[in-house]
Amino acid sequence: MSAIVRSVQAVDLAVTDLAEARQFFEQTWHLEQVAEVDGRVYFRATQGYFHVLSVRQAERSGLVRIQLEAHTREAVDIAYERVVAYGRPVDGAPRPLASPGGGYGFGFVDPEGRNFRLVHGMERREDRGPVADRPTKISHVTMNCRDNDASFRFFTEVLAFRLSDQTRQMRFIRCNSDHHSLVLGFSDNAFLNHIAFEMPDAESLMRGIGRMRDHGHPVEWGPGRHGPGNNVFAYFCGPGELPLEYTSEMTQMTDGYHMRKPEEWRWPPGRLDHWGLTPGPSERVKKAQSFFPFIEGGHRID
Repeated sequence: MSAIVRSVQAVDLAVTDLAEARQFFEQTWHLEQVAEVDGRVYFRATQGYFHVLSVRQAERSGLVRIQLEAHTREAVDIAYERVVAYGRPVDGAPRPLASPGGGYGFGFVDPEGRNFRLVHGMERREDRGPVADRPTKISHVTMNCRDNDASFRFFTEVLAFRLSDQTRQMRFIRCNSDHHSLVLGFSDNAFLNHIAFEMPDAESLMRGIGRMRDHGHPVEWGPGRHGPGNNVFAYFCGPGELPLEYTSEMTQMTDGYHMRKPEEWRWPPGRLDHWGLTPGPSERVKKAQSFFPFIEGGHRID
């Protein structure tokens, strides 16, 4: 199956305190504000994407949608036909987009009611490369799944994601050389689990932990090194208890990579990662990872 998706490009958040979120993402999380249009604030990382995050005011915090980048304009059209044939709601045919950054795309809803849009050809910004202490891009988004099999079939059969590894708790799927771009968790809800931002190196991640603590956001799990993906991690709760991760050093996939099954991913008693520096996620972040819903109707591009 030909490639459709090139990257998980951006997320669109709704928050109950826009001023707090704006300050957090710029001063603490170290993104850069690039636009403010119709009440939405857009932030970039250091790679060339127009934005990786937008934030808007709402009565309840939630994830409006996840934005996927398509390889080509033709890939957008192919994906649209597949999504429609699969019976999933869309917001209309692919078209030039009037939202900041432009591009060509459409919005749709996955089998568990989560909102996405697929876009190609958005405005590019200067790629600054790795910049110490600043996120480079969105690394991955982890989603809870009531029906993991249905979600897995959709993303692999319709959008051509590929399985990298599977544990007893999660399926790790990819659309590029990164070990995972989306993670599908086995769960009792279909909410956001967390959003992970890539840091240029482990040193920047560690300093990010200190910066978050300085601003009143203690690390909720980590630092550590995951099994699947072998990436270094640190988890936090951001504005409105938004579950966030700084990560770095993710495995880059090669043809010879051995996909491991759930029974192959086991830890010694009392350990949940390679390093075992901390006992595991805090109760606070575990609660946050089943708190953020997808907002109904968020697939519509506005």
